[in-house]
Amino acid sequence: MLAGPGTVSAYDGVGRDDLLLAGLTRHLVSGGAQVLQCDMPARHTGVPSEEADVAARAERLEHLLRTYAHPASGPVSLLGFSLGGHAVLRLLGSTRSRLVDRAVLVGTVVDEKTFVNVPITSLDLVYGSRDLIGYQAADAPANELPPLTYGPDVYGKWCASRLICRNEPTIRIHVLKGLGHTLHPCVAGPVMDPVPFLAALTGAQVVPRRPKPHRPSAPSRSGG
Repeated sequence: MLAGPGTVSAYDGVGRDDLLLAGLTRHLVSGGAQVLQCDMPARHTGVPSEEADVAARAERLEHLLRTYAHPASGPVSLLGFSLGGHAVLRLLGSTRSRLVDRAVLVGTVVDEKTFVNVPITSLDLVYGSRDLIGYQAADAPANELPPLTYGPDVYGKWCASRLICRNEPTIRIHVLKGLGHTLHPCVAGPVMDPVPFLAALTGAQVVPRRPKPHRPSAPSRSGG
């Protein structure tokens, strides 16, 4: 199940989140996986998210998961981007998502201690190397000191340490070079395609389709 971020800002790299999610969906489906993409509410760029935003997204995820619980076959993986990742975490903190086996959070910053009650087997935190966050001291005048800026190689570890899990799942941190907040290119030149990498983290056994064998055409007969 995929949970998108809703929007992408100019600082997140060149690309559209809907195209990335569509490419990931095609990749997974081509290998035989069942994919549900949750329609998340859009959010205007530059407007801070609120608790109500995360709650609304988590409710949509829970409703979709409950609706498709019967036809689902095999383990369920949740993959959330940015605010979609926060919605996934909120859902995992409840006791109503027993079907979930693993979770992948892309560009999700865990600001405080967060409980994961669902007994998942693995949780992967994925960040673009060009994704930076800044912290401003509460008592510092905004016009005097610039915010302290950190990259995902630092704050990724903070995020992992703030996850308190019911069981002991495998928690991994991945930093993808040259990519931004929602894994769009942020540097000149070629960068890795995040689609196969994310697909592998979901646990889906994606098998590339084999090209159809070429059959030579029958020789033509000339009349005479």
